[in-house]
Amino acid sequence: MFSVSLGIILAMDRKPLKSSKLRAAGYDERSRTMEIEFINGDVFEYKSVSPETYRQLMASPSPNSFFEDKIEEAFSGKRIGKATKSNAADDFDALFGGKSSDNW
Repeated sequence: MFSVSLGIILAMDRKPLKSSKLRAAGYDERSRTMEIEFINGDVFEYKSVSPETYRQLMASPSPNSFFEDKIEEAFSGKRIGKATKSNAADDFDALFGGKSSDNW
């Protein structure tokens, strides 16, 4: 999703997570804002998150549990949008016959 800073729209770089509920997470240290992208595509923003909390999430062997225990309970999340498939996902679907072209 996008963050707005001084009227300029900047894309937050999100890194993938190995999780059944969370797809990716990103962090902006200057604003102390973390974005979480869920498997269903929803993107939530969490403010006043420490860099250490973000690092712990990314290093956690169980990102779902860490999120539920340390983030969901401690920070108020705000839904800021819905993620769309990347160009790479579109290219993959085109190459291998994605869901939209399945005629089984």
